[in-house]
Amino acid sequence: MQRRTFLQGMAASGATAFSAPAFASPQMTLRQKAARMLLMGFIGDNTDTDGAAAVAGHLEQGRIGGVLFLRHNVRSREGVEGLTRLFRSIAPGAWMAVDQEGGAVQRLSSDLGYSPIPRAYVISEEKTVEEARALYTAAAAEFREAGFNMNLAPVADVQDDANGVIGRWGRGYGEDGQTIAAYAAAFIDAFETAGAACAIKHFPGHGRSSGDSHHGFVDITDSWSQAELDPFRRLIDAGKAHLIMGGHLTHTGLDPAGDPVTVSRPILTDLLRGQMGYQGALITDDLDMGAIHENYAQRDAVIRSIQAGNDLIMMSNSAAPDPDLPLRFGDWIEAAVANGELTEARIDESIARLDVLGQRI
Repeated sequence: MQRRTFLQGMAASGATAFSAPAFASPQMTLRQKAARMLLMGFIGDNTDTDGAAAVAGHLEQGRIGGVLFLRHNVRSREGVEGLTRLFRSIAPGAWMAVDQEGGAVQRLSSDLGYSPIPRAYVISEEKTVEEARALYTAAAAEFREAGFNMNLAPVADVQDDANGVIGRWGRGYGEDGQTIAAYAAAFIDAFETAGAACAIKHFPGHGRSSGDSHHGFVDITDSWSQAELDPFRRLIDAGKAHLIMGGHLTHTGLDPAGDPVTVSRPILTDLLRGQMGYQGALITDDLDMGAIHENYAQRDAVIRSIQAGNDLIMMSNSAAPDPDLPLRFGDWIEAAVANGELTEARIDESIARLDVLGQRI
């Protein structure tokens, strides 16, 4: 009862708007910087849960940079909005992230009283870009009112009906880069105008893959083509790309070592940042998905993701919940800097990119 009273009191006094995430300063310790790089999930769908209490405690202590909401966290409108109010009352500038693409991937769904968002392919077939922008503007307003400031969307993958992850659900806007980039840009414009960052996914292209990275690595070496970079390149060149998510995909032509994109410096740093000129922030897909946790220890996945060029590390912490994950995360980064696997300068690069991203909300 004491926990419930405390949490409800915090939720009732919650702020109604976000503050920009705090900027790095020379006084920040390495552990404080590391904390800003962790986007952590939890178990619970309302404020009266142990998972909510744990997140609240970590936010209060400055141990995480934001909170990831998955399907199991969004069971009712009252529950999810109570959670975002609580977390924002403690850390107004923390990221509150959820998947809100539309269609099959809309966590704030019509079942809970939110306005339905058609799947991407239906929108590109039935609406002009300006009509799509208007629809997304309304969706973005609801999104922000619900307490979120990071949308893990839009999809910039090509639409291929044979694909079981993207195409089957109509998550792609089309088959050509120009169409995909135009509609994805309308999505991004609407949400950024409302004050929410957008994570464009899944670099370098998941649309023609055969397999689901929730269950294991997906090899795109033979199915992928350079054309799948085109939507990403167009969004970068148009100044619309400020946060990009890589997929748990392998491509031995792009990375001969066969490492998944999530931990691949040749793909994220050399290709995306070097050849394509991307200067924004990078976010991992969930490191607790089967593709990663079945092949890497958590600590190794985190360090290798940062070495590869990622700035925001997503960990759902739900398959085997660890209430001390943020403490371990800080330990891993401090030890990696101490033993030379990482440098503090590399961490500072991520903080600088996250600062720029924070200015957009």
